[in-house]
Amino acid sequence: MPIFIKHGGELMKLKLAAIITSIVAGSLLFAVNQPGEAATYTNADGTVEKYMTRIPPQPLAGHKGWWYYSVNVCATDYTMGIAGVVLKSDIDRQVLGVNKNLPKGSCQVFGAVMKANDGKTLGGELLEKHEVIQRMQDLRSSMMKSKSKSNQIAEEWGMLFNMLRYNPR
Repeated sequence: MPIFIKHGGELMKLKLAAIITSIVAGSLLFAVNQPGEAATYTNADGTVEKYMTRIPPQPLAGHKGWWYYSVNVCATDYTMGIAGVVLKSDIDRQVLGVNKNLPKGSCQVFGAVMKANDGKTLGGELLEKHEVIQRMQDLRSSMMKSKSKSNQIAEEWGMLFNMLRYNPR
């Protein structure tokens, strides 16, 4: 007779204990991701982001000049439609296409490994969907007026389209 049939009650207790342990561990992980203590976020260049808090940048071990940089975005006032997050340093710029809705009261961390001379120069910008749609409409009208900047406009349009996957009319 197999052991799992003979000792079925003990096996069920072991499975139940494993499930409870997993639930407790998972809830502790999600409990850490609470809204930040600061209401506003000031970038290295002086701009302010209301819904972002900076997580202190960490140097990447064994790689001089490389940093792990992340920001915590919290939807404190309303459900936010996030198109993307732009992370910047004095050397590098990373565009993270997010394209998701963040429910009111929840937070999410976005980050990247970036090149920077100093961790203090790292900053970020939150791009909400309505802002990106407005910018795309502005770019469309400026493309008609200025043929000399059409390559630059097309490049920005492409970046915004890849973030949003939507072509506003």
